[in-house]
Amino acid sequence: MKKYTYSLCFLVLLIISCNTPMEEENIETWWINSSKVDCEGVGPMTCFQVQSNETLDPEGWTLHYAGIKGFDYQPGNIYQIKVKVTDRPEPIPADASSKIYELIEVISSNPDPALRLTNIYKVTSVGEFTDPKNPNSGEALSFEFNASDKNYFGNMGCNTVRGGIKVNDGKNLELSPGMATLMACENMELENAVSQALINTRSYEISNGEMKFFNESGEVVITFMPVD
Repeated sequence: MKKYTYSLCFLVLLIISCNTPMEEENIETWWINSSKVDCEGVGPMTCFQVQSNETLDPEGWTLHYAGIKGFDYQPGNIYQIKVKVTDRPEPIPADASSKIYELIEVISSNPDPALRLTNIYKVTSVGEFTDPKNPNSGEALSFEFNASDKNYFGNMGCNTVRGGIKVNDGKNLELSPGMATLMACENMELENAVSQALINTRSYEISNGEMKFFNESGEVVITFMPVD
């Protein structure tokens, strides 16, 4: 009788296990970038920037549209974390991911050195010009760099320029030439000096409040001071 009962219990458990879908899970190691970016899911939203490379690749970010359960994300830090990825049970809501992401471990969390670039500056020297001024307003040439949005905007003389930041890892820096307004200027020497300095920039450093851009040969091409 006992043998029959044990056999029946085993059979019941076997039937239950066969009819219950097994959750597939996987443990992955991710890098999380220091800022979220605007993205489009069901509607406008912000997304994590993630990558699963063994070493951090500044150009390797992809968008992650879902949340990560248990992850206390603080903008400004680059994280390396372990994440458990599990299939979401059906039915899956229309606005939900087919996967559930849950934090297992924060491996590292470090301030993003690239964000040091973010600020509003005035140009203090460029080429042969010291403390250059806008010839029309007499004001110092100002530039705003936004490392999170990867763009910059500034005054080259009588024209303004808006462009993108192609490379920035806290040391190496490369800017796109950008789009400039097309005002006619009597003297283009200052404007050309600023434009060439931005195009030729390959690295930078910030020390004692001063920011310097260097060309490929390590020569200073333009210097800035933060605007108070």
